[in-house]
Amino acid sequence: MKKEKSRASRKMKQVILVLCEGETEECYVDMLRQKYRLPIKVISKIVGQKINQRLIDRHKKELRINAADKIQCYLMYDADVKKVVDTIKRCDATSLLSNPCIEIWFLAHIEKINSQTTDVNKCLQKLQMHQEWNSYIKGSLSLVQQEVLWKNRNLAKDNIVTSTESEKAFSNLSVFIDELNKQQDL
Repeated sequence: MKKEKSRASRKMKQVILVLCEGETEECYVDMLRQKYRLPIKVISKIVGQKINQRLIDRHKKELRINAADKIQCYLMYDADVKKVVDTIKRCDATSLLSNPCIEIWFLAHIEKINSQTTDVNKCLQKLQMHQEWNSYIKGSLSLVQQEVLWKNRNLAKDNIVTSTESEKAFSNLSVFIDELNKQQDL
């Protein structure tokens, strides 16, 4: 008769669900998932302005294997459309907002952000002035750009305003970086 080996139960890390506005956000989160090697599930159906609580609940339900599963949900969006921001703030999820766009967060990895950089086109132009970013295309990140974002992820937190109530340039993506750092330390 064969003896069954008893296995010690392993504690699963929680699942982090990130619903993204577009391809650039998805690409950034995917890069972080690879670097941190954490169980981040990226759902990017490019839901855009269609985001609502019912959609969030549906994606959470798809991920849940049993009732004890803990799924932490984030919504990563540009804050340039007030109606979408208002909808996001009513949802039961942590909002990750960047004004005017996620590229302001990328720019914070290489320079201090002043309150004047609030236009999407100006933000992209300013980002592309830096050597690593002169060939930047929305929706993709080169290996060099990924390396800049990875190495300077904690520096970026100090280079930008994090208040999402501001009309000025801001990003609170540092909340997400802090959570990933915390999860990595567990």
